Amino acid sequence: MIAFDLAAQGTALGRSLNRFCAVALLVAAAAGAGCSWGPHHPDWVIHSTVELIGAPPAGGYRLIFPYIVGDFYGAPNTGSFVVPVSRTAGGFTLDLNRTQDDLEKELGPTDFELRFMRIKPRDARLARLTPIALQRDGIEAVGRMDWLDGQSRRPLMLVYVDRPARIEGSDTRDGKTIRYDIRVANPGYVWIGATGSGGSGPGQTTLYTMVPPPRRTILTITTNR
Repeated sequence: MIAFDLAAQGTALGRSLNRFCAVALLVAAAAGAGCSWGPHHPDWVIHSTVELIGAPPAGGYRLIFPYIVGDFYGAPNTGSFVVPVSRTAGGFTLDLNRTQDDLEKELGPTDFELRFMRIKPRDARLARLTPIALQRDGIEAVGRMDWLDGQSRRPLMLVYVDRPARIEGSDTRDGKTIRYDIRVANPGYVWIGATGSGGSGPGQTTLYTMVPPPRRTILTITTNR
């Protein structure tokens, strides 16, 4: 299974996560569930189950839903204004229509950490929704989180792009190539996944591109060992 390379997110995530979480909790407490008066997009309603991989966190956990603005990778840099509209014992529902106005206020210039990546037009703005699982009564992350397609188990990213745009770029190191070719036809949320060819050694190519919305969505928490 191809997983997103957490090293590509840089060391900023580790240095910034605790500071971010403290601020995000204050914002979430003040923001409430939010409300947007724009058009309703049914595909912006995300029904997901939660799957724990590893030992359950001692004392339990809670989820927050910030974004990385202007990049796919790095530390979250928005408040946690997205709140589930419903919860069950094993999952939740997000309605991203309700918080669209809040997201629009947070959007800023696109500036990719991976310098080979480009977006056209240059003034297109994006944000990746990056759930975090925290200690129930603390601000430490309890593990790594990934969106998965429930049928294929392929890791996914959920990204908002504010206008039609193309994101592209490629890099080859040690005979392995990573390519991005993401073509967004309309403003809104898109799911991005990876496909691979050429095995796992030199000559391997990993392509990140848009994929159809999963019929069943899973949010995994791989707990810290």
